[in-house]
Amino acid sequence: MTETLHIPPYVYHDHTSEQSLAQGDILRVAGQFRRWFIEFYPAIEHPEDASKYVMVLTQSCDLVKAEKRKPKLTHINVCLVRSLKSLIERLINDEIKPTIVGDKKLLLRDALDRLKDKLSKLLNNSDLKTHFFLPKNPPFTEDMIAILPLSFSFRTEHYDLFLQNKVLALKPEFQAKVGHTIGQLYGRIGTPDLSDSGWDDKKTRNYINSLLRDSNLVQVPDKNFLEHIKAHSDNPDIKEIIKEYEAQKVAELFQPAKNELIKKIKTQIIKLLQDKDKIDQFKQMDVRTLSNEIDSLLKATT
Repeated sequence: MTETLHIPPYVYHDHTSEQSLAQGDILRVAGQFRRWFIEFYPAIEHPEDASKYVMVLTQSCDLVKAEKRKPKLTHINVCLVRSLKSLIERLINDEIKPTIVGDKKLLLRDALDRLKDKLSKLLNNSDLKTHFFLPKNPPFTEDMIAILPLSFSFRTEHYDLFLQNKVLALKPEFQAKVGHTIGQLYGRIGTPDLSDSGWDDKKTRNYINSLLRDSNLVQVPDKNFLEHIKAHSDNPDIKEIIKEYEAQKVAELFQPAKNELIKKIKTQIIKLLQDKDKIDQFKQMDVRTLSNEIDSLLKATT
């Protein structure tokens, strides 16, 4: 039975502050907040049956709120949070662009390796570009991704409502990493990796394989396989086509040596048939001795 893997919630703080918002806080887009989102940003899809979340991008120092202190800024910036699954689909379709045959997606070995490497960096939040990985943790029902460039502003007067919708908070070092990415700084913020949470490289590889399991990806050795599979697309068993083509290529590779061996054997047989004395000797031999003699002749040929 295949082990069910779950990334540990290594980026989250054990508790969330009920007093102030902070950079990296996860807010549920529900109730009045959802209505404002639909009103102010109607271009964003808001399906009624789907839970939506955003991440706070504004710096924590500007979000501090106390009894006698109000936040310094006029607007709070948030970015959309989407499922990791949707990102993987986009990476496959828009960047790798596999060859489609039936319900299978064919891609070269190095393309799949690049995809897995990108996902590995993503799961470790070590690829400081546009996304921040948020592992499954209630209220998330699956792994999620914060899309940092896709940001939206809301007036600070809605602060208390945002605070009510806060569901998760990041550890301080990961708050710093979000800020570092947003600010496009050059230094690297030191944060724990998955390995520090008892999650080794093997588990990461297995988890990535499980993420890609339902994507119908089929790895092929080179472009010749792609053309061969497309030419035989009437056969739904892609793996069988690959296996047969591999056998065909091996046979083609050894065909010159095979032809040369056949030529030598043919020469030896002709010489043998022309030697009447040798044939007479063979007639006098028992089966075992004759078999040994034939082995000797074949070894001499090769």
